[in-house]
Amino acid sequence: MKRAADAGYERVVYTHAITRAIFWCDGQYFAGIPRETVDRIGKLVRSVKWGWGLWHSDEFRQNRVMFTSAYLPSFYSCQCANLVERQCLCLWHIDMTKDNNMCDRCFWIKEIGMFLRDFGPISLFRDTRKW
Repeated sequence: MKRAADAGYERVVYTHAITRAIFWCDGQYFAGIPRETVDRIGKLVRSVKWGWGLWHSDEFRQNRVMFTSAYLPSFYSCQCANLVERQCLCLWHIDMTKDNNMCDRCFWIKEIGMFLRDFGPISLFRDTRKW
């Protein structure tokens, strides 16, 4: 039970930190997550395929566009790690672009980028034609 509760707590802290960074540009919660466990927790959280609710869809899209235009250029121009050449400098290749020797800023840009890439806005209206 304790292990399951701890795993649930890790996911909540990770999701809360990423959400605070995306919606309120607040990165203070990142310090509470050890960098060694972020990769494992991030993969687990992103594998659930959650989405943002209808009330936050527009804000989510706007923040994804802002992130792509404001932070991705600095991620790709930073010389902190070996950069694997990609034709498209976008969110789709961000997880395979640099090796693990990147600086903390690039590390968190990568984490937020993968979160924005794998999550999407959802609607309350389901397509029932496929049921």
